[in-house]
Amino acid sequence: MEYCNRKKAKNTQAVYADKLIDRAVYDALAAVFSDGAFCAKAITDALKSLKDERAHAFVTSAFYGVLDFNVRLDKIIRALCDKRPSPNSVTVLKIGLYYIGYADMPNYAAVNRTVELSKQISGVYDGFINAVLKRSIGFKPTFASGLEQFSYEHKTPEWLCKMLISDYGENKAAAILDAEIPNKTHIRPVKRADTDEFYAVARQYGCEITDHGCYCDKAALERFERGTYAVQSVSSIRAVKTYVSGIDGGKAVDLCAAPGGKSVLMYELGNFDITSCDIYQHKLELMRGYAKKLGAEIKVKLNDAAKRNAEFVNKFDLVVADCPCSGTGTIKAKPDILIRRKPSDLHDLCVLQEKILSNAAEYCMIGGTLCYSTCSILKCENEQTVERFLAKHDNFELCDECKLLPDVDKCDGFYIARFKRVK
Repeated sequence: MEYCNRKKAKNTQAVYADKLIDRAVYDALAAVFSDGAFCAKAITDALKSLKDERAHAFVTSAFYGVLDFNVRLDKIIRALCDKRPSPNSVTVLKIGLYYIGYADMPNYAAVNRTVELSKQISGVYDGFINAVLKRSIGFKPTFASGLEQFSYEHKTPEWLCKMLISDYGENKAAAILDAEIPNKTHIRPVKRADTDEFYAVARQYGCEITDHGCYCDKAALERFERGTYAVQSVSSIRAVKTYVSGIDGGKAVDLCAAPGGKSVLMYELGNFDITSCDIYQHKLELMRGYAKKLGAEIKVKLNDAAKRNAEFVNKFDLVVADCPCSGTGTIKAKPDILIRRKPSDLHDLCVLQEKILSNAAEYCMIGGTLCYSTCSILKCENEQTVERFLAKHDNFELCDECKLLPDVDKCDGFYIARFKRVK
């Protein structure tokens, strides 16, 4: 009898723990799907509700798993439901469908856990959730078009698949979308750090060494001395090295600088007098603090890159316009981009990019260098923007272009074009 009671108590505790875990997954996803939160903040906030840190790995994996398979999960819901369920119900269903299809969990456990979760969520009916999930077991999708099937197979919205196929061809588009890049944090040694010590720590704790630093997990990151490293992606580092290639120094302006990582690295790589700009005052304070922490001397200035600033005209040897964009090069690290971004956004983004680039051109001295970059892999934001710029600015010549693609470069997608002002 005592054994049975202990077993019952243990099972009760396990069920209670599962409820907390599944609720944390739901809260994080609801923040993204319904509230428009960025995935990094959503998962960080949700994990705070869990006292047992051993659950963090599962919650994080399930959260990013649902986001990664979101296109497929949406397809299944459309096929199994006569009409679109409520937003809360959709989020619960996606968790259950992910548990059934992609988590290491028996089907009965996945269904039971999701039904229990549905009882916690306002406006979600457990009987409906139970019925849909049971129908989903063994579900085989059918497709109305090759594009729909391509979208399902590569877990990417149809509109983006269509654009990538148009830009690169179907095989290359598939390779880009299926590319795997490390999902750990990438850090680099700062200028004042002992690089030998940095890489010794990296090797000691099993970090993946790159040409620019290393990838490390949370436990390894805590082994590095604060102030000796900067968190910065490989693509961002490569972009900055392209900006300053062949340039020893001079006056530089970074027009869309927040959060400041590129400006700080520019300072470290050359003898630059750097002005870093952003449209929001609070981001200027963040950049000041970041630069001070890493020992970089940069000036920060409130400036709207989309508006002509007469004070900047003909003042800089190096002008960097790292423009707002669709972010399609970073969907591996930021899958919520595919949820927030719409195809209709692209026209407005291209107009904004051209406006910023046109203003940036005025700030460049004769003989100076103008850099245009985005974290997009779409040609309408990159090569075609460059073509339109050159057609309107005969006082600039294209020096070089650099495009980073996930399948080739094993990092986020990025594009950089450098121009020389010749007259």
